[in-house]
Amino acid sequence: MEHKDRTVTVAIITGVGALLLGCCLGAMFGVMGGIFIGHQSGNRSVQRPASVLPATPMLPDFRGKGALVQQVIANSPADKAGLQIADVITAVDGTPIDANHRLADLVAQYQPGDSVKISIRRTGETKSISVTLGENPQDSTRPYLGLRYVSTFR
Repeated sequence: MEHKDRTVTVAIITGVGALLLGCCLGAMFGVMGGIFIGHQSGNRSVQRPASVLPATPMLPDFRGKGALVQQVIANSPADKAGLQIADVITAVDGTPIDANHRLADLVAQYQPGDSVKISIRRTGETKSISVTLGENPQDSTRPYLGLRYVSTFR
């Protein structure tokens, strides 16, 4: 009988040891796999549409001075008027863009078909561009400029 008890005890100890070893090896290979996958993912370059402005330290500091154009939608009113990526829109019909007068709010005061004068800074020069607002693709009663931008004020 003692031989049977010893065999059962050895079997239980062996089973528990195998279970612990399996858990440890599984955890180790899981961590190694995660590190490998994370390392490989970190080496991939991010693909951006060509019309989106990448973050670059070479752009001048325009904080507090308007809305930095990041994308101009093809065939939009902004595109037809000649707005470009990296333009900084500083005013709409003479109203400066700032924390109290956001670009979207100023444009929303108009109707589709209205013509507005947009003041911009482009490569250090100030320009005035006339834009005829279009119809918003989601709501034809709202005006549409057709660009993506980021406010330069904080």
